[in-house]
Amino acid sequence: MKSVVVVGAGFAGLSAAIELARAGTRVTVVERSGAAGGRAQRLVVPAGYTFDTGPTLLVMTDVLRAVLGERAYAALELARIEPGYRVGWPDGEHFAMHSNLAAFLDEMSRFEGFARRSRALAYLATVHEQYAQARRKILEVDHTPASFAATLLRPGRFAPWALGSLPRFARGYFRSDRIVQALTFQSLYLGTTPLRAPAMYAMLAVEEVVGGIWYLRGGVAALVDALEAYARSLGVEFAFDTRAERVLDDGRLAHGLRCDRAELHADGVVVTADREPALATLFNDAPRARRRLRYGHSAMVWYLGIEGAVNLPHHSIMLPHDPWATYAQLDRGSLPKEPLVYACSPSRTDPSLAPPGHAVLTLLTPVPNTAAVPAFDEDALFARVLARVERETGALGTRIRHRAARGPRGFAAELGLAHGAAFGPDHTLDQMSVMRPSIRHPRLRNVVFAGSGTHPGSGIPMVLISGRLAARRLLEAPA
Repeated sequence: MKSVVVVGAGFAGLSAAIELARAGTRVTVVERSGAAGGRAQRLVVPAGYTFDTGPTLLVMTDVLRAVLGERAYAALELARIEPGYRVGWPDGEHFAMHSNLAAFLDEMSRFEGFARRSRALAYLATVHEQYAQARRKILEVDHTPASFAATLLRPGRFAPWALGSLPRFARGYFRSDRIVQALTFQSLYLGTTPLRAPAMYAMLAVEEVVGGIWYLRGGVAALVDALEAYARSLGVEFAFDTRAERVLDDGRLAHGLRCDRAELHADGVVVTADREPALATLFNDAPRARRRLRYGHSAMVWYLGIEGAVNLPHHSIMLPHDPWATYAQLDRGSLPKEPLVYACSPSRTDPSLAPPGHAVLTLLTPVPNTAAVPAFDEDALFARVLARVERETGALGTRIRHRAARGPRGFAAELGLAHGAAFGPDHTLDQMSVMRPSIRHPRLRNVVFAGSGTHPGSGIPMVLISGRLAARRLLEAPA
């Protein structure tokens, strides 16, 4: 394949472009905004505050190494955050999520007792083994239904426990409900509450313990910069401020892309926009979906510039009194009465993100997508979120010098995400692996999809893997 057009310069598009360029393909990346990054943009405000507007956690750094190669990866200024984050409850109790195994077991002992450390080790070993199997046999493979079924039937197949309930699985190892809460909220990274998540998502917390949580100087946007620079070094060209309008095809193969500025001719197309909306808008005869796709929860995010210090770790999870009630309210399609809050205070690690004597703080709370709740009072929700944060930090409201926000309506309008669902289609059993929207176009053999709207799912590592899988599928496509 001599030439490919990639629609979208987010992590999936950058990963696909790099993989294609390595194979000797001429690649042009078309991006409607003025910069690469997709959901992972850098926001710099005149007052001197710098924010990551998208992901803020870095895990599975081996995926970054595979995409960037050893030399570009070695140039990244990565630092391990230890502990990775602190989980807190309204009564003042905290749990530190360490990636130092001895410290993790000591922390577990405070809740479970010293004699039950072996149960924690068994949990880590069981889940990490499943994670290794899933990476090798499922997450990094573009399965067909037949190949997926064959994989499940082979020795070393997916363990039956992985398909059960995430909280129930954790309770099989731990007596403390607070430990169960601290090891299960992570499914919200994917827009799915622990009440609906399969037990296989225990691997999210376990990989944080085993592989660690990392920070890149300059934030996640600095990773975007590194990926773009590496792609350019391979000859990839970028067309920013260019909107894709229609994939040009003859009914069997695509032969290019019509944009608002020009027509680009190519031997293949990678689409990284949300798959189902893209099928409806970029193709002449969008096929009818086999089934109705469900989208996950979204998020309300605030970007705050604070005068003075913020007394929080780099990452904090502030759980409500009863997280299970909060999850149930989300799953019923309503705003939780008591929000769960994620706080990111990166200037604690990287002072360059704020003016001297100031700090940056990002606050996020899960909310339903716009299909469930079309609109809500964002200011009232912010007041509840800030009140929860101030239980940890003391007064912050009077020290806010900059405030910006993005919620489900913003994700829909600014990023084109279906129903404003920040994490794409829901990550439940019936929408995973081969049940997730396919990487392959249903009709055009040289069109593929990548990103959180397709296999393997949401999150920086998964989306990078998706781009690589899509590129390889395109390179293997018959002419």
